[in-house]
Amino acid sequence: MVYKTGVRHVTEFLREVDVLKGLSERHLDRISALCEETEFKEGDNLGDQDEPGHQIYIIRSGEIKATTGAQDKSLVVRTVREHETFPVAALFDPPIQITNARAFTDGTALVIPRVKLIELCELEPRIGLHIYRASCRILVSRYRYALNRLADEHGANLEISANRAGGEL
Repeated sequence: MVYKTGVRHVTEFLREVDVLKGLSERHLDRISALCEETEFKEGDNLGDQDEPGHQIYIIRSGEIKATTGAQDKSLVVRTVREHETFPVAALFDPPIQITNARAFTDGTALVIPRVKLIELCELEPRIGLHIYRASCRILVSRYRYALNRLADEHGANLEISANRAGGEL
């Protein structure tokens, strides 16, 4: 079930959201106006790897498991909890989701259509700059964590190829 919620109540919650921390009350009010609240049940599918991300979720309660790989051989890469945003990759172009997202528990989330958030970022460049800087910090942190886990698993057998572009292994 999706329903509109009061802006002031949402603004207070958004103050602690990972990609929005530090924005002014006026900017948070603008973002609050885009939010709709939704409920999810344990096991609900909230996004598929390699598919376009059309909305941004901000978890209010409950947990989401982000996995990668085939459903029968998936690997949990992280748990999304209260005050966290996902899929962050949906903010970029193309907005392709990097992981699968399934509700691990019942919960609630604020949902923002990607298109509306991008439009707001274009109208209010300070909001856009803040969100994209925070998103980049989050992605760098997750990338570093993934590389460290990979290195720990493979030890001395890990070799980074100098012949390829980007951060490939």
